[in-house]
Amino acid sequence: MQNPLMSATSIWSASKDVNQNYAELIADVRKSDPLHFNMYGDLVAMDYANVKRILSDSDNFKNFDFTERFKIVSALSNNDPGLLEFGESLRYWLLFMNGEKHAEHRRFVNQKFYQADYEKITLDAIGEIIAGLDGQPETDLVEMARQFSFLIISKIIHLEKSDFDFIQKFSYVITFIFEKTLSVTELLECAAMSRTFHSYLSETFTRHEREATNSLLLEMREIMGSARAAQLIGTWEFLVNAATETTTLLLTKSIATLIENRDKVINWHTHNECAIAVEELIRYVSPVNWIPRQIAHNMEFEGLQLLKGKTVLLGLASANRDPAVFQNPDSFTPSRKPNPHIGFGFGMHHCLGARLSRFELQKFLPRFMAAFPDIRMHPAKAPEWDSKIFFRGYKTLPVLLR
Repeated sequence: MQNPLMSATSIWSASKDVNQNYAELIADVRKSDPLHFNMYGDLVAMDYANVKRILSDSDNFKNFDFTERFKIVSALSNNDPGLLEFGESLRYWLLFMNGEKHAEHRRFVNQKFYQADYEKITLDAIGEIIAGLDGQPETDLVEMARQFSFLIISKIIHLEKSDFDFIQKFSYVITFIFEKTLSVTELLECAAMSRTFHSYLSETFTRHEREATNSLLLEMREIMGSARAAQLIGTWEFLVNAATETTTLLLTKSIATLIENRDKVINWHTHNECAIAVEELIRYVSPVNWIPRQIAHNMEFEGLQLLKGKTVLLGLASANRDPAVFQNPDSFTPSRKPNPHIGFGFGMHHCLGARLSRFELQKFLPRFMAAFPDIRMHPAKAPEWDSKIFFRGYKTLPVLLR
């Protein structure tokens, strides 16, 4: 066990050493100080009970509001109009909405998003990915997972295959807004990428109109109307980003877990056993490590004085490894049941795409592992870790398929 203070500092690093030993580090901090203020002055919750309690309490802990942060950065950057425009679209990400506005918009987006035949779309995408790997000796799991996620979102909202590189770049860059160490320059880069996405979306609308496409994009624009343009843009920024980054992280880390746990036999063709194993993968890999909340008003919580507007960081990955809830939490146990993980969050802000993510894993993993039973880590190409903390994962993950 490391020095608890050192561990508490290390968990905000994305170094290779930290990434490789992350489970041990968060276990040290969770055991020594499960609820504490970090060096940035944020309240950090790492135990299951407090994380779930805060997620459940939307009256006292609301979705994060970037308004003040953007005002400060805007002043430092001579009131960059692109930054203010980006801030306006972020207000309409479901991640950052609160109260009845959030509930109403969530119902609307959920209804429209799932009206697509996502089951057929997913199965077709799986077939295309596996066929594309036929005869290949190796692949990068991150690149493969990105292609898979794009195939699905592109079919749901009718994007061109040639848009792959742009969508991947947009999704990757935009998630840096969550990072605690984000510089003014980096935030301006996020804003510039958002502005480019606005132009891309406008061009996509025009193409759909010209081709008379039965488009979910056009349908939602018609319902929302021109007065809600910022809301429409923010909605699609959120959906494209979430469908790309979360799927990529979850699928990549799930396959890596299966490779590392070959001794754990899973009967993928028994639906119940497959579903239970997928829930354990979601718990074990926790695709999103942290999610932010904001303190709604001055209050006392567990003996700590909390100030309105301050940030709360909820450690989903840590909560999902809490020994108070999960026996042998650092062990991948595909038959684990019950499994009350919060890998997709909890409460009114529970992940909108959870249903799709579960279906993707339940259908992708059995076919993929059957197609490549000898898959293993590449002996000559080491994986590269990403520099993100909230979305901690691999940047590249080379494997041999045969």
